[in-house]
Amino acid sequence: MPPLLVQPPLWLALIVSCLFAGAAHQLRLLSRSGAFATAIVGFAVYGLGGGKFLVALLTFFLSSSLLSKFGKARKSEANRQDAKGSVRDAGQVWANGGVAVGCVVVFYLFSHNLFHWGIWSPLKLRYLLMLYLAAIASVNADTWSTELGKLSPTPPRLLTNWRPVTAGVSGAISGWGVLGALAGAVVIPLVMLPLWRMNLAEVVAVAWAGFLASLVDSILGATVQVQYRDPLTGGTTERATVEGERATKIRGIAWLNNDGVNFTASLFGVGMAWVLLFYGVYRFY
Repeated sequence: MPPLLVQPPLWLALIVSCLFAGAAHQLRLLSRSGAFATAIVGFAVYGLGGGKFLVALLTFFLSSSLLSKFGKARKSEANRQDAKGSVRDAGQVWANGGVAVGCVVVFYLFSHNLFHWGIWSPLKLRYLLMLYLAAIASVNADTWSTELGKLSPTPPRLLTNWRPVTAGVSGAISGWGVLGALAGAVVIPLVMLPLWRMNLAEVVAVAWAGFLASLVDSILGATVQVQYRDPLTGGTTERATVEGERATKIRGIAWLNNDGVNFTASLFGVGMAWVLLFYGVYRFY
């Protein structure tokens, strides 16, 4: 990659991030708050990490946005379950990108010798690169699983009781959704394979961590994520109000919505990747 793309000046990173966020807002991929949050996330990733970090983030954002638009008519009933639509707001941006930004910031601090925390001293910078990819792979796996699962020809099953439910209900899985999660987790390290010269063990560790994170997302969605009874259809929904009518809470923790679950699953993906790397891939390095 050209040096300018590898590590741009901060002013260029800010301009590029703002232009991209503005274009995504115009294309109705982001709300106004989502565009503002995306500009911050993009600036942090591109400005502090450089182009090689940005490629993974763009792969997630563009592929997930396209999948959310694919088969939109068939997903109309499933999308009714979502607390938010396909136009991402700030909460969704930070839920999906917040952990990755944290990884980039830590990488920047250590790579520029700005921090020397003893507990982190044995950790190579290579770990932080892989942990960043695991954060992206986790949210990509979850998004691909959700979007492809909504197109499943057979109803998904709720993890807690294995009963068939309407497509789009949090905590339910289907064959299409599981395959989508696996594909979403694998595509991130595969895209980065030539840029970061990853070996097969690193690819497998990152992809496996991302896939497991998507399963944790489903488990949390089926158990502790807040769910409501749709006052119009009687079905399950993530929305507290539906067309102006207040929905009745039926399960979960009131403050733990889908954004919180996504953020938690992303954290789990990073933790799982660290375990796989520390006790497996890099054990003999």
